[in-house]
Amino acid sequence: MQGLDPFGLAIPLTFHIRSMSDPDYQEFLTAFSEQKRKRDTVNAWIIKPGEDTNRGCGIQVSNDLSEIQNILGEELAKRTSRTMIVQKYIEKPLLVNGRKFDIRCYALLTSINGWQKGYFYRDCYFRTSSKEFSINNLSNKYIHLTNDAIQKNSEDYGKFENGNKLSINDFQRYLDSNYPQLSISFMRDLFSQMERLVTDTFRAVYTKIDPRKLRNSFELFGYDFMIDEAFRVYLIEANTNPCLEISCPLLARIIPEVVDNSFTLALDPLFQPG
Repeated sequence: MQGLDPFGLAIPLTFHIRSMSDPDYQEFLTAFSEQKRKRDTVNAWIIKPGEDTNRGCGIQVSNDLSEIQNILGEELAKRTSRTMIVQKYIEKPLLVNGRKFDIRCYALLTSINGWQKGYFYRDCYFRTSSKEFSINNLSNKYIHLTNDAIQKNSEDYGKFENGNKLSINDFQRYLDSNYPQLSISFMRDLFSQMERLVTDTFRAVYTKIDPRKLRNSFELFGYDFMIDEAFRVYLIEANTNPCLEISCPLLARIIPEVVDNSFTLALDPLFQPG
């Protein structure tokens, strides 16, 4: 998407803050003030470490500027050479039975003899929250953070879906039942957008992600997407070292396939079977 603003298309407004004197921090303050003047909004933001954010570690949600400033100040002071992310919270997400969800997809990038190739796994799963959604209650992490490492500590974990996970077929049935007038096909209308966005991320960083052009290397990425109530797709983040735990029958099918396919693509060209 050359020449296009990703924050106006597919990524929530995001600031990468390195210090309290960072220009990005000043831009965040301006954006916070602008959002505060809007009606029908609680001006909620997600604050999280710029590095080592797997499993929901260090993620907080707040609409209080003083609280956000305190979080940033404390985290940046103790995180040498580390950064913080402040991202606009999607206040009107599409819900499943009144609860929030996000979508985990996998993509693989290989670099063999200096040639990079990207691959997208054509399946995904939906991670649901344990509590009914409310934008007016930002303190309950079981409402807002769908990471399995967080949700599994909820008393309602697994109450609505096995392992708080839905398959593509499960979600399509939900769409067909609750939005029949829209005739939405998840694979055709939504998943195809996610695939294009992953392709765009690879195109955006391929010159930087392997600058030394290592002879043979690969990386598996976990991409997280959300959909708002207007069925707009958002890329939330791309994770290195994504969780590969098998916590339910759905993941018992998907995760081994992801791992096996990754090794087939990354290793078989170098070490022929047999």
